[in-house]
Amino acid sequence: MQTVTVQLTDRSARKALRDLEQKQLIRIVKSPRFESPALPGNPISQSAFEAWIADAEKAPSVSLKAAKLTWAANRRQLQQLTK
Repeated sequence: MQTVTVQLTDRSARKALRDLEQKQLIRIVKSPRFESPALPGNPISQSAFEAWIADAEKAPSVSLKAAKLTWAANRRQLQQLTK
């Protein structure tokens, strides 16, 4: 989980975020407490954020099919271990 602070500039941006929240893709925190264990970490600078994005773009991707096969194999293995 990553926590990002965003400043909205108009109502359409707020509506877009509300739509994402209704689809349970994000969770909007009304007034975050940064010492809360639900929001770990320290504030990030603009340059560190840009570096984080650049690293993520360089990272290798995995196809959805390959990921599903890997998870299915891991699930079967865990089920066998817990029997």
